[in-house]
Amino acid sequence: MGELYMVEILIDTAALLRFAKVQSLQAAARDEDLGYTTHAWMKAAFGDLAPYPWRLLVDGHRPTRVLAYSGHGAEALQEQMRNYASPMVATVTPNRSDIASKVMPDFGAGRQLGFEVICCPVGRRSNPRVEKDVFLMRADHAEPGTLDRTQVYKDWIRTQLEEGDGVLLDEANLEGFRFVHQVRKDQAGSTGRRQNTIVRPQALFRGRLTVQNPDVFRTLLLRGVGRHRAFGYGMLLLRAPR
Repeated sequence: MGELYMVEILIDTAALLRFAKVQSLQAAARDEDLGYTTHAWMKAAFGDLAPYPWRLLVDGHRPTRVLAYSGHGAEALQEQMRNYASPMVATVTPNRSDIASKVMPDFGAGRQLGFEVICCPVGRRSNPRVEKDVFLMRADHAEPGTLDRTQVYKDWIRTQLEEGDGVLLDEANLEGFRFVHQVRKDQAGSTGRRQNTIVRPQALFRGRLTVQNPDVFRTLLLRGVGRHRAFGYGMLLLRAPR
């Protein structure tokens, strides 16, 4: 099994928005979480090496940046962009030092870790093309007023993390929730794929987990949690347990 890297990419936000304009991403103005815009830039910059899951961090105090997990380190990503990206794409992160990486350590069985993750808690049931808030999916089969959204989301994150028995979820707290306007492309039709704006739930979880199977946990880090992982959701950020 190859190395697993955490990659950090500094982003010039103004250049990113110029890229969206040049690429005629008409819906970018409605891209509230910048997930579609950043996804499009990452594909243009890194091609098949584009890392995900990733998370865009915008806090107003430090430069805008992307954190991601990848099987490729900074040198490979820098080389890919230098060789193949257009000049407009390259202006979004113009310096080689704007892309950094580190090799992730191996976390052994029994290791406790704190975590933070932003997820899009949606699922699909009868129609594979239609997504639905997992809270509303549960509400379809429950008495009115009997469900608590926080508990439904906590049940959902437990199922997501414990699938495959890679980790045991010790604690999960829903620290934030809102509905977000996202931009996605629909299925291809006679006129091609169109950019549409959809509204989806966004949930911020913080908690603590215990590694059960190191290989499965590594796979979880590289895969991410839930849906829309290529658009800035599902990256597990790790920290010392509290």
